[in-house]
Amino acid sequence: MPETDPSSLPPIHGSFLFEVVEPARFALVDRFYRAQGYKVKCAIHERVYVIADSDRGFVAAARLVPQSSGHYWLRNLLVATDKRGQGIATGLMQKLLGDLAPHGCYCFALPHLQDFYIALGFAQNPSHCPEDILRTYNTYRARGRDWILMGYIQS
Repeated sequence: MPETDPSSLPPIHGSFLFEVVEPARFALVDRFYRAQGYKVKCAIHERVYVIADSDRGFVAAARLVPQSSGHYWLRNLLVATDKRGQGIATGLMQKLLGDLAPHGCYCFALPHLQDFYIALGFAQNPSHCPEDILRTYNTYRARGRDWILMGYIQS
């Protein structure tokens, strides 16, 4: 997948800027997740996307974890609590999804976020799902997670 030059991308909203984070800066993203109460550690093989605010640093993040099938597993889409409801997650996802071609992306959505993902073009319980992603999803479901399998394939 080609690298996205963050300086060539327009602001998401006002002073918010989209950025693809280099692995050398993943610790900063990990710190953002921890500050929001999440125990997340970005791995070197992942693609990590953020929305940054010039006043306070990262305000949103998402991780794309490559799978053996060639698809991506979207994990940990998160907007800082005090920045929610401003369209930041939508802006981040629109930029991120534009970077996926020709790969598909799957996520395990919380039930209250199902409509959010559908509005972005994801399908609930897609008819085609790679075995590696389906296996992980079924493992989480067996552990009692009520997540919904969602898939995004660019046409």
